[in-house]
Amino acid sequence: MLGRSWLHFLISLSATSGLLTAGCNSNGDYLTEDRLANGLVIILPGIEGQSELNQNIRRGLIAGGVHRAIPIHSWGRPIPIAGVLINQVDFIGNRLAGVGVANLIKNYQDSHPGKPVHVVGHSGGGGVAVFAAEALPEDRKIDGLVLLSASISSAYDLKKAAKRCTKGIVNFYNPDDAGLLGIGTTVLGTVDGTHGPSAGLLGFDKAGEKGHENVYQVKLTGPDTGDDPHASTTHVGFVSSRVVPWVLAEEWPAGSVVTRPSKPHPAPAKKDANEPAKSEDGKDKKGDSADKKKKAPKKAGDAPPKDKEKGAEEARKDGKRGPDEPEKPDEKAKEGPKDKPKKKAPSPAGPSTP
Repeated sequence: MLGRSWLHFLISLSATSGLLTAGCNSNGDYLTEDRLANGLVIILPGIEGQSELNQNIRRGLIAGGVHRAIPIHSWGRPIPIAGVLINQVDFIGNRLAGVGVANLIKNYQDSHPGKPVHVVGHSGGGGVAVFAAEALPEDRKIDGLVLLSASISSAYDLKKAAKRCTKGIVNFYNPDDAGLLGIGTTVLGTVDGTHGPSAGLLGFDKAGEKGHENVYQVKLTGPDTGDDPHASTTHVGFVSSRVVPWVLAEEWPAGSVVTRPSKPHPAPAKKDANEPAKSEDGKDKKGDSADKKKKAPKKAGDAPPKDKEKGAEEARKDGKRGPDEPEKPDEKAKEGPKDKPKKKAPSPAGPSTP
């Protein structure tokens, strides 16, 4: 699987120069005025530039019913082989490429105000899509970012980019894409200049946390993973059925199973052995039985508790015991013969005088 991913990748690289040149004219049919009037979806390729992968993304969008302007914008250096590697690790150049995409968005919004704008980025293009959103001024917003197998770090802070998206950021990631987005980004680096696994492999660590509430993640499973994990998110069928619902939705999340990174849950509190059992309504069972005892019918001859206390108090005033008051230990001694007066002890000062 790893060998096939690299082979597919290198084959696409070999044709990079010709595809880039052809790509300059291939957007014409997808930038017609009727499409521009409906909205804009910018496709950002991976580090290889225009290739069959991103052409398939566009085909999938059209097959799913997206009748908007859909240009493929190549952002890297058009140098065969070497340029591809530079595109992956040149994080300063990648940020500048993001600024260029942000300018394209501003120009479109100036001429077509209020129209929906999405940016779809595959692999390295996913990172550039994030940089483009960050480069937008505070008074400019787009609808959302769609990241497909993005080679940006899984630990990347998306707060700034998320603020520029009215609907949010959705990240499609594939745990089987370890060859390029695990080993490759650890050895060569991610498009944002770090070394380690990418969000296209593991998802974003901070999704759902403060400032990342509108960051959504969709994990590829089963047949979606495909024989070539890195290309799986670009297949026409996948894009038309899984990506298009997000592009066309009025609100996010939309149309897919959304996942969040798993977080440790607090261990359940240990139950005290002496703690009364709870009934279904949350009350203590012992408490219920005690209440029933209190409400049990009184036996004949029983005096009310208040009457008993009153009688005991009056008896104390008369010097007698109350009806339920226990006998005191010295009470019988008081009823017996009175003690004789004690004799005075002799004075220590000597014999008494007559």
